[in-house]
Amino acid sequence: MKSLTAATPSAGLEPLYLHLSVTDPDTVAALAEAPEGRDRQELALTALKIGILSLKAARGTVDGAAIRHEGDRLLGTLEERLAKHRELLDETLGGALRTYFDPASGAFNERVQRLLRHDGELATVIGSQVEAARRTLDELLAQHLGDASPLRTLLAADESNAFIASLRAQVSQALAVQAEAIVQEFSLDRRDSALSRLVGELRSRHGDLERALGERVSSVVGEFSLDNPQSALSRLVGRVEAAQGQISAQFSLDNPESGLTRIVARLDRFEREHHERARDFEARVSTLLERLATRRDESRRSTLHGNDFEARVGDFLQSQCLPAGDVLEAVGTLPGVISRCKTGDYVVTLGPDAAGAGASIVVEAKASAACSLKSTLAEADEARRNRAASVCLFVHAARTAPAALPELSRYGADVVVVWEEDDATTDVRLRAGLLLARALAVRVARHDAEEAASLADMDEAVEAIRKQVAGFEEIRTSATTIVNGGNRILERARLMEERIGQRLLLLASHVGRLQQADGGAG
Repeated sequence: MKSLTAATPSAGLEPLYLHLSVTDPDTVAALAEAPEGRDRQELALTALKIGILSLKAARGTVDGAAIRHEGDRLLGTLEERLAKHRELLDETLGGALRTYFDPASGAFNERVQRLLRHDGELATVIGSQVEAARRTLDELLAQHLGDASPLRTLLAADESNAFIASLRAQVSQALAVQAEAIVQEFSLDRRDSALSRLVGELRSRHGDLERALGERVSSVVGEFSLDNPQSALSRLVGRVEAAQGQISAQFSLDNPESGLTRIVARLDRFEREHHERARDFEARVSTLLERLATRRDESRRSTLHGNDFEARVGDFLQSQCLPAGDVLEAVGTLPGVISRCKTGDYVVTLGPDAAGAGASIVVEAKASAACSLKSTLAEADEARRNRAASVCLFVHAARTAPAALPELSRYGADVVVVWEEDDATTDVRLRAGLLLARALAVRVARHDAEEAASLADMDEAVEAIRKQVAGFEEIRTSATTIVNGGNRILERARLMEERIGQRLLLLASHVGRLQQADGGAG
């Protein structure tokens, strides 16, 4: 039984609590892979959201990009859970195998050493069995072959032994008879001796054998002559030539019935069909891309584009706040502290485990070309006052941002970011802006200048990140106009990634210092 609660309900709607009994085997197996508690609830909420979006897509009311986005998030969560499970399995199995098979301290090696050493259990058992067998054999030999045994008495070597004397006489007589019989069989004086019969047989059959052998040799030589068309060699050569002719005919393009001609014709037909299918597929893809581009342009020109951009900003911030333990609230449709003022789209509240827990950051998303830097800062100040927040994160759409506005900059307690929702390379700007806003919120909440992060270092890091982020425009320009500049683009991207990572680590180190200082003060 699982209880699911919507994480961030839409403005004006009360949270919906569901108590469900999951019985589908595949769904139960997928949910069981996540740890029980918050992780499993988040996985179930994500799966439910994707299912609802899929149902809406079937009715034609949702964009395919939203489903793809949620599917990627679910696959990422499943991949993370599977990786953790694999690491735990590897660690457990490795520990068990080391316990038994470690060369230094394994139980298996220790047991084998106890069995195989010279004074071990196996040597002791074999020695005892050999000693018992030796004693038994000695007793048996002494009993039957000893000095007092009946056999020793019967086989005594003295002249008085009647058995030996009788045996010697009988053997001598038998040997004499056999020697005489063997000599008679090898004598030519007797016609019925074995030697006389052998000589006669050889004389009678020598002539027949010589004649038969000559006939056989002549016959074999004739079978290997090409002059005789009926010989085995002539027939074999004829069959080989006929087979060679048939094979040559099958591999000739001049013969319309040959196998090679049919293969070439089939390949040509397949190639034509493949080209036709490729052209049809290319036409369908081009039509689909034109429709998507048309819908995107219409969406950008419509008045609802600002709401779409605001929702995309909220989705991205939610993906960053959940791992950090922060709370994101959508307040764009609710009035704030200022009467009838709805400035400020989202409020990020730092989680209880963060330094400066409870500090709030207001987020304003703007996709309007009518804004300037001055009006941006004025609206950011109004948003901070309206939502009682200490820091404002102002997110401009890249297409409508004021001209010459830096991609990432800080103005006092306000952080301004230029972000393109359809360009993943600009996500690093919004991520860095959120991290900078969290650090400023911690600083404002603590009111301790000695333990706060250095604003000069933060400004330097922000400026460095802004310069590196600006390089993405150079990458896009180079990639679309200069094909031979690929190596330079890859090297530039690598250097930018390293430098951005260094600056993000610097910001993270300042936040870590604030957390450590907050823990020491607590």
